[in-house]
Amino acid sequence: MANEKSTKLPSASKEELLMERKKLTESEWYSMAEGIFNTLNHIMIGVVCIYTSWLCWRNGFENLYTWHVFLTLIGYHLLMSEGIVLFFSGNGWSQKLSHSHKRTVHWLIEVVGCTCCVVGIALEIYFRASTNRRHFSSTHAIVGLTSLIFLALTLVNGLMALFAADLRRRIRPIYSKLGHYLTGTVCYVLGMVAIVLAYEKRIYHQNTVTEGITMMTVFTITVTVLSMVGVVKTVYNQLKTLAR
Repeated sequence: MANEKSTKLPSASKEELLMERKKLTESEWYSMAEGIFNTLNHIMIGVVCIYTSWLCWRNGFENLYTWHVFLTLIGYHLLMSEGIVLFFSGNGWSQKLSHSHKRTVHWLIEVVGCTCCVVGIALEIYFRASTNRRHFSSTHAIVGLTSLIFLALTLVNGLMALFAADLRRRIRPIYSKLGHYLTGTVCYVLGMVAIVLAYEKRIYHQNTVTEGITMMTVFTITVTVLSMVGVVKTVYNQLKTLAR
């Protein structure tokens, strides 16, 4: 009887134990959901990139416009998306990387992605100039140009965020990082909006069916939302820190 009494836990300890188990279960469910959505995100990124690459092949890579479509898609939809999600805990391929390694990989991916976007847009400008067509005459073109402007801003304050420790006497690191997050978010979202608007272009309607265009539109919008979840959480936490 004495042993039985000694093994009984106080009611307060039992409640704490139940609360810990509940938190652990909620954390497991959250991690599982995060992993599922991240996997779906990667699948949709891959499907759109492969599908559009096939359409570009059908349209012919001897055309400069085809390269504009291909390079901007690879830059925004593939590389920028992957460069953003690699920091998140649910991202499978970058989970075991240290923060410094993630930052290095992020820079490499984003620099290549930005290069693809700049070259792709430059080719379209050259193509229109060589064929005497109007520049930035559509919503797609204006949104793409605006994204390019924010891309330049993102690279500048990205360098400031990278060397935030060295610049802390002139500007607080949190301001550098917050500025990079905000301009990068605008650049990425506008780039993805430009891609969605491009699905109405002739290159898509001539080389695929309406269902294929609808699929890519839905996938691109979903990828944008899922890729930005972690960024929004980070910006929110930084704004809370500044408000203290």
